[in-house]
Order: sequence, then structure tokens, then C-alpha cells
Amino acid sequence: MTISDLEAQHAVTLVVTVGLNSRDLPTAIAEVHDDYVLLEPILLDEQTVGFDSSCNIDFLYTQEHTLYAWYSVSLPLVKIKEHTYYQVSLQGEANIYNRRDSFRVYIGENMTITAFHHTGPQPFSVLIRDISETGFGFISKEKYDTGRIVRFSLPLAGRQSLALAATVVRREFNEETLSYSYGCKFAEQNSYLSSYLMGKQRERQKEKMKSYSAVKRRY
Repeated sequence: MTISDLEAQHAVTLVVTVGLNSRDLPTAIAEVHDDYVLLEPILLDEQTVGFDSSCNIDFLYTQEHTLYAWYSVSLPLVKIKEHTYYQVSLQGEANIYNRRDSFRVYIGENMTITAFHHTGPQPFSVLIRDISETGFGFISKEKYDTGRIVRFSLPLAGRQSLALAATVVRREFNEETLSYSYGCKFAEQNSYLSSYLMGKQRERQKEKMKSYSAVKRRY
């Protein structure tokens, strides 16, 4: 994908990272030019949000159920005909965006998720496949569009449940099972989820060490 493939009025996401904190901010393309695009401004208390050099910003764009990214872009503010935009220079080809480097916990359980439609929230039973700090995957017979917001509650030891919300960013159809596999991305990090995943990671490391010790004693 290159800048020539982008479309005006298309929703995009800016992943803004400052230090160890990361947040996803939605906006939309206002205009597409040869080597840059203009984005609609993000407002906070009716003021346009600006980004300085301490922010690392990734530009995400979804096309045909695939998420693409230009990394570490700059977002200077420009004013054109009394309207303020972000001007983003996009060079070369975009990368397919995938945050699978995070530690993932296999769930493999049927749970109820809530998908938000124009008629309101609707519950569906799906198979939650796995979860990480950045998102989760699930399998369903239902067809959801990318960009759809879904919510579900993850049972936690010592807590009743952890409410999570994410955006559908990837959808793949399995012709053998006649079902869809989805990838979802959380809007922001959750400290309770991070603690849960760290605990699971420690448990798996201990199990691996026990298995290694048992094999070592046998030989």
C-alpha cells in the first residue's frame, strides 16, 4: 500500500506513544495529496491537540480487513482556509501492522461479547482464542465489520471480572468451519490486564522449568 491507495473521509488511527504509555486516537482523512495527507484535528475541550517531538506516532489505515501502518510520522499543524489540519507526510510503502510481539495467553473458552450496532448493543457467544496486552482474538459465525467496537468481561482470580473493550482490526473467513477469525485491538493499556498476563507468563515459565528439570534428572 502507498499513499495513492488512501481515500478521503476514511477513518484512521494514530497510535501515540510517550515513554512507556501508548494510546490510540481516532481521526479521519480530510484530503489526499501526492506525498502527504491532511487529517481532521483531534479536539480536547474544544481545543486542537498538538504533538511535540516527545511523541512517537504511528499512522494506521485499514483496507480490505488488513491493517497497514506508517511508523514514526510527524504531525505538524497547518491552517488552510481557516480550518486546522494535521499534515502527515507518508513516504514509501506501508507495513502490515501486527502487534503480536506481546505475550499472549491462550483462553479457548466460549464467552459472551457485546457488539455495538446502530440499533444498540447486542450480545453474542463467541470463542475467545487468546489475549495479550494489546488485543485479543476470537472466533464466531457472525460477521463483524472492521472498526466495530466489542466488549467482554475476562474472569480474574481475586476479582469478579475485568471489563475490556477493543476495536475489530482484522477478519479472516475459514471456509472449512464456515466461521470468522477476528483480531481486536485495545484502545489503551490496562494495568489489571498487564498484571494478569505477567502472572500467567510466570506460571508458564515455572512449568517449563519443571519440565526441563524432570527431563534432566531422567538422563
